[in-house]
Amino acid sequence: MVFTGINYGLELSVEKFFSEGYYGLVTISLFDSQYEGSDGIERSTAFNNQYVTHVLFGKEWPVGKDQRNVLTFDAKVTYSGGRPFTPIDLEATRANDGREVLQEELAFLETYSDYFRWDVKFGFRLNGKESKVSHQFFVDLQNVTNRKNIFVERYNPVTDEINEVNQIGFFPDVMYRIQF
Repeated sequence: MVFTGINYGLELSVEKFFSEGYYGLVTISLFDSQYEGSDGIERSTAFNNQYVTHVLFGKEWPVGKDQRNVLTFDAKVTYSGGRPFTPIDLEATRANDGREVLQEELAFLETYSDYFRWDVKFGFRLNGKESKVSHQFFVDLQNVTNRKNIFVERYNPVTDEINEVNQIGFFPDVMYRIQF
């Protein structure tokens, strides 16, 4: 058997390297990813979400008497098309003692909702005066909009339904790091 596939796309990146206390990055990817299965039908691949956009921004403010300590702010936004998936055949799954049966003839023809995530991080870096040691404290607020992006659909034998399994919602993370 010979399987064929084709991937093509366009990517644009604009970057502002860290200087003058800030940095930024914007990337946009537009693409299409297709394959021809053993049935001779051309379909989307599992990764053909058509577009991905990332926007990052960070800023630092020197603080303190001698301006060696730093307040930091970082933000990242990701937006992409929904990931293609193969739907579950509910009746066939029930007849198969609850073991999932996929509708292979519909492989990757359906897509989950678009993906969106926004992360924000605030921090403080304390740089040693005499030593080369720095202490960093961060509060990283991941998925600040609490968007429940779909990870996968699964058959639930308890409810006898197909349920969505979501990725993690809002997640605050507090960090401390020492560098030397």
